[in-house]
Amino acid sequence: MSKQYPEYVLRLLAQARSLLQEDDYGQMDAAALCFEVLADYPELDEAADLVLEAFSDPWLIRDNRKAIGRHVDEWDDRPWQQRRRLALSFRYTSRWEGRHQQYDEFVDMDDVMPADVRDMLDEGRGQLLQDYLLGQSRGSEMAWPIFLEAFKRTAKPQAAMLWVGLLYAEQGYFAEAVDVLEMLLAQFPNSQDGRRLWAEVRWWRNYQDRIPWIPPRTSSHGRRYRQMMSQIDPELAAEPDVSDEPFEHIPPNVDNLPDDFAMPKPAQVDLIARVDEVLAGLPEERGWETAVDWSYLDKLESGDIDTSQFPEWAQYLLLEIDDPQQELFLKQYLLSYLSNPPLFDDSDEEDLDFLSDSST
Repeated sequence: MSKQYPEYVLRLLAQARSLLQEDDYGQMDAAALCFEVLADYPELDEAADLVLEAFSDPWLIRDNRKAIGRHVDEWDDRPWQQRRRLALSFRYTSRWEGRHQQYDEFVDMDDVMPADVRDMLDEGRGQLLQDYLLGQSRGSEMAWPIFLEAFKRTAKPQAAMLWVGLLYAEQGYFAEAVDVLEMLLAQFPNSQDGRRLWAEVRWWRNYQDRIPWIPPRTSSHGRRYRQMMSQIDPELAAEPDVSDEPFEHIPPNVDNLPDDFAMPKPAQVDLIARVDEVLAGLPEERGWETAVDWSYLDKLESGDIDTSQFPEWAQYLLLEIDDPQQELFLKQYLLSYLSNPPLFDDSDEEDLDFLSDSST
């Protein structure tokens, strides 16, 4: 570090590096120490890069891929599913103390919502969930002005903004979360919880395309999803394409909003088309190396699976399968498993035990 930083900064970074050298799971605690540093010195790239190093641990990648795969298949390339992967990843890894202090013993988020704007905040959350869960972008369009209006009307704007900032982060809207938390810090610069959460969410906004266990962003808008679903259920291939926004937007309940609240107009269709055109032109992969070999997703989509490239133990497993459909599923699973950073030597018998455990 060319610039001189206080002693505690050097101590926290050294402690974080030490945690990464231990055999136990210290990666997320190491990242938390780096976020403490970034809260005071957001320009310190060494701390930000150390978070990425912590998240690049092969075991952490494997565990997070498995956990997120229970909710979203890695071949599901619909845009809102990428946001869900990011949201789940943030929730799994965050060590923000404000969450543990306020939500200890699974205390519901509603218990810390300002009571005077509870209905508005809850309505905004419901609108946001329509985008997060269903890909209905009109929901996120509606949520933002509802939250802004709630900030103006509450007697506890700091609590409201912290609640909304965390909500946006936990739904994978990191840019919006940063904006809200910067509003909070502009009004309440001494908010330690707000600054610490801002540092973490800001890192996720800047590094969200480099999370090692999340497939690269694509511009295919559900093409791979439709192809894979047609393999699983051939009848689906004959159905119309409804993957972009399969559900109609449910408008806010006006009973939960102030009488003088003006509903925002929908975004112009031509503006949306121009944004989509720009996004489609962005590169699908960035210039950095990824720990996971995501090319397996292209092989899944095309069906071009060369089992001769599998390790010997994996080929033996396939020989035990008689049913063609089960054989296809096992090939797909093996591609996903083998794309991970290696955990064992190929000849290690533990591979077979680990694979057996993972399949159950």
